[in-house]
Amino acid sequence: MDKVVVIGGPTASGKSALATQIAQEKGGAILNGDSLQVYAGLEILTDQPSYELQGEIPHRLYGFLDPTQPYSAGMWLAHVLKEIEECHQKGLLPIVVGGTGLYLRTLLEGITPIPSIDPHIREYLLTRDSATQEILYHELQARDSLLAARIHPHDRQRTLRGLEVFYGTGKPLSFWQTQKPQPYPYEFDTILCMPSKEDHRAKIAERIEGMLVKGVLEEIKAVLSLRPSSTAMKAIGLRELGAYLEGKCSLEEAKELTFIHTCQYAKRQRTWFRHQFKG
Repeated sequence: MDKVVVIGGPTASGKSALATQIAQEKGGAILNGDSLQVYAGLEILTDQPSYELQGEIPHRLYGFLDPTQPYSAGMWLAHVLKEIEECHQKGLLPIVVGGTGLYLRTLLEGITPIPSIDPHIREYLLTRDSATQEILYHELQARDSLLAARIHPHDRQRTLRGLEVFYGTGKPLSFWQTQKPQPYPYEFDTILCMPSKEDHRAKIAERIEGMLVKGVLEEIKAVLSLRPSSTAMKAIGLRELGAYLEGKCSLEEAKELTFIHTCQYAKRQRTWFRHQFKG
């Protein structure tokens, strides 16, 4: 079977540097496996590879999506499978690298075969008079109690996904998630990057300072003016540093919040990768 390298790990763990080294040594192409590095206009905040590096080594699925657009694991999977096939056709080693565990798991294990959903269903859900998140979540509890119990009541994207799947297929999303997915015909070589906690915190702090030097505040100002999607708004620093730009806090307070929230996110990633990713 054709080989695919998959590099996972928490944010600021050295994944990209390792991917670059492997690509240089083995003639590979680097495929993004991070849910936020897909967005154009967030190159600094999401620490996307430099344009110079992308010119030296083939990179795919970085900065190609407008930040006003939503994105999902299913969309990413369709894109990355296409890129993997093109790499093999060109004699390149596909190197998938990222910290979004759900994305990597869908590639390694396959994704539940949910029938396609009519987009008009979501449009209807969003345009109803009763489209508040509280009402939609209560509706999900009635239609798919198992899914509702697993998600936060304020998670609008997953609430809408659960409802559109129920109304589009007649069966709850929790049912489809129990169906065994078909694995993909590749030989996966998985690598886990996991720095010590002390080194990790230092790297996160260093990255935040580096983003400010590179001009992340101007980047954030431009993106927020576009009214980004709920998916793009998950980029840590967008809300925190955006609050500084709006005069709601000092720069030091915004930096501290960005550091705290990044460390909390990295902790969740470390836990997930230790238990869910065999590298």
